[in-house]
Amino acid sequence: MRTPSPTQLAPFVLGLLAACGSAHNERGPTPDAPAATIDGAAPDSAVSANGCVAGLAGAPCVLGLYDRAVASCDAVDIAALRIELDARAGLGPLWADGRALVRTSAPTVVAGGWNGWSETAMPSTALCGSDLIVAVGSVPTGYWQYKLVASSTWSLDPANPAFAYDDFAGNADGRNSVLDTWDSGRGRVVTLDRACSTALANCRTVTAYLPPGYDAPTAATTTYPVLFMHDGQNVWSDHSCCFGHTGWEVDGALDSEIAGGHVRPIIVIAADNTAARNDEYGLTINTMMTFIDFQVSTLQPAELAKVRWDHAKVSIAGSSLGGLVSMELALRHPETYAGVASLSGAFWPNQSTHQAVRDDVTLLGKQALAIYVDSGGNPTDNSDGAADTIDVRDRLVGLGWQTNDSPACTPGPSAVCYHLEPGATHDELAWKARVWRALRFLYPAP
Repeated sequence: MRTPSPTQLAPFVLGLLAACGSAHNERGPTPDAPAATIDGAAPDSAVSANGCVAGLAGAPCVLGLYDRAVASCDAVDIAALRIELDARAGLGPLWADGRALVRTSAPTVVAGGWNGWSETAMPSTALCGSDLIVAVGSVPTGYWQYKLVASSTWSLDPANPAFAYDDFAGNADGRNSVLDTWDSGRGRVVTLDRACSTALANCRTVTAYLPPGYDAPTAATTTYPVLFMHDGQNVWSDHSCCFGHTGWEVDGALDSEIAGGHVRPIIVIAADNTAARNDEYGLTINTMMTFIDFQVSTLQPAELAKVRWDHAKVSIAGSSLGGLVSMELALRHPETYAGVASLSGAFWPNQSTHQAVRDDVTLLGKQALAIYVDSGGNPTDNSDGAADTIDVRDRLVGLGWQTNDSPACTPGPSAVCYHLEPGATHDELAWKARVWRALRFLYPAP
């Protein structure tokens, strides 16, 4: 049986995409709200009067100040410790040499994987009778999930942006806070903030993956390349999302690819979609152009200011309509992007009016971009946009890009990397299985 044409499929696909786009409830926007630095990024030379390096990399110094304050209970020593903790408010626990310090607003217990989720082992108490409340305990190297426990009530650590999804039915939050030691070999996912647009009249949550060793004392001034991704709700290790398909698990893929020496350490910043996803990502030209301006002029500069970015061109990636708008962004703003990945790109919208991305490929011409495109399905019936993807690839080649099939692709500003996964479906489970190909192409290890 032949698969219907894109025109025949449009009503069904629009309904499906609308369901995906509207799954995330948006609160009313706070347009142009100021961005808050959440990850602890600081000027390269930032060292406090106490001699502590800024951010979580200064943990050894801060724990030393804690030891001095505990030993002396001197007001001056406690004040010095308070200054350093205040400077790191909102960054989460401090860890160094097998110990962790967690600051809380009231006496509570820090229960986590390292202490068997004990409700008594690591209490936070007032330091020397002051109003500075901290818990300090032994925490070995590792990636640890935890929660705060007070009067048998378990809650996330409000001072920690790092989190992990939790499938446990009794966890009403669906998440745990994370203490990821800098030598664990794993990266972590953090909430950066909400990005708001006056023109689009909405806001979206932004999260990021910070690579292994990001907070190591020896890496305090290390900077990283950045990949932006669309559909932020769907790209991490959330096993309950995405119509039962799980997320892309990009964080797990990067941990594995970096450890295997295939991909260099990178930062990934993912902005959630909104109820207007379909229009913003390409079904309505004017709305898409407004979204593109917001992405380039507002969202990206604000989020890059919160992480240790290397100030090189960034890359952009997405799937389906997210792959469509990623291609539009990269082709229209080669001054901003070095590369783009479109997995199962929905290249069919607006083709009847000659405003589809395939037409923009021809109109905008050759750009200095590394481009990854793939699909599942079958080119003979255009399932999963397989024939559309080949068409876009061939148009790029006709303009001067050179193509090869993944994983034998040579990275570069004139390279197109292509992959077909025969029969693969149009969902997050399929993109999870292929994302490593895009990562290796865009960010190969030296």
